[in-house]
Amino acid sequence: MEQKNIFNKIMISLFCAVMVLGFLLGLAFFLRPEHSESEKRDLTDFPTFTFATFFSGEYTEQISTWFADTYPFREGLIAANDAIMSLKGFGSEQFHSGASSVEGGQQGPQEGGEDVKVETIAGYYITGDTAYEMYYQNKANSERYSALINKAAERLDGKAKVYSIVVPLAYAYNDRVLQKTDASDPKAAIDGMYAGITHQNATCVDAYGALSAHKDEYLYFRTDHHWTALGAYYAYTAYCTDAGLSAHPLSYYEKMEFAGFLGTLYSHTKAPALQKNPDVVEAFVPQGSNTLYVHTADGQRQKFTGGVVRKDTDAMYVAAASKYNCFLTSDNPSGTTQSYYCSIENPSITDGSAVVLVKESFGNCFAPFLVDHYQYVYVIDYRYFDGDIVDFVNMTGADHVIFLNNITATSASPRVGEIEALVN
Repeated sequence: MEQKNIFNKIMISLFCAVMVLGFLLGLAFFLRPEHSESEKRDLTDFPTFTFATFFSGEYTEQISTWFADTYPFREGLIAANDAIMSLKGFGSEQFHSGASSVEGGQQGPQEGGEDVKVETIAGYYITGDTAYEMYYQNKANSERYSALINKAAERLDGKAKVYSIVVPLAYAYNDRVLQKTDASDPKAAIDGMYAGITHQNATCVDAYGALSAHKDEYLYFRTDHHWTALGAYYAYTAYCTDAGLSAHPLSYYEKMEFAGFLGTLYSHTKAPALQKNPDVVEAFVPQGSNTLYVHTADGQRQKFTGGVVRKDTDAMYVAAASKYNCFLTSDNPSGTTQSYYCSIENPSITDGSAVVLVKESFGNCFAPFLVDHYQYVYVIDYRYFDGDIVDFVNMTGADHVIFLNNITATSASPRVGEIEALVN
């Protein structure tokens, strides 16, 4: 009995010590992280005090959220928890409910949509060592997207030719996953959007068909929602056919490889099967130029260190979640001030040809293939750009304008709204 009492006292003392240590760590402001690599997001900022939020109770709630979200060593603690949970074991197939990717934004009810009910369900399907992001169509937003391409084609008629490239997600080429989930049929959705793009100045590039012909190749990452550069290459060949260009063979490019990539689908699910089988990011460096310029909102043009393909990616982006940043050095690379758009100039081409790539992050690995066909390549990530597409074409003298989006972005109100701001 005495030994039991001693043991209980020791355990109580240890528990109290852990609680005190946790409390002291919580007070260590200098240890609090500001960004989560695993979740690919900035963490909650300490709230700004106002009397209104203080008396409403919102201010203390915001402090509570900040305290929990920025706890010291949170990444290690989350990883430890995931490791413990994984000991329970997993089946060969799993469905994770939750928000869709960063590209599409949070799925939820959409005003005026016919598919509101189904769109409230989003998630990731895992089978073996591969995860798939699901796409749930909102027909109202798909129709908006088609109308916006028509509007861009109309406004740019006589100035620049407009091309639309809608990229399916990986599950489009896995019949078993298509049958086992309630996700929308991506081919039918793309066909419907393309049928609605009717302006004579707009061309719809069949990325779905181009990838389907190579569906057994490494077109999509297993642990990330993006396509690979190889997938982008096949879409590029389809674009070249429609644009009257001669596509270069893969052997034309210098090939880079960055191993150990664990992308968004791993970050969102923490599935051990994905962690054990990381991806390899392949990149194809253009011959004409690998120099990238960023243009700031105040009109400055700066040479950017990273390049069109960042060759020092393994050294620059050590974290497993960041390897996709080898393309254009992330979605919207910044110089000393926030960048507005990017450009590449190929000195071996002097005919004044120019193309504008309007994209989200699926366009990052597509951009390098354009460099060896135009004297100037301009890259706009419409999530960060505040301007008008006609004004931009008038300024740059572009001949072609490519709207490249993964299919989820065409159904997400935030993304479609951003394209709308650019086109209208």
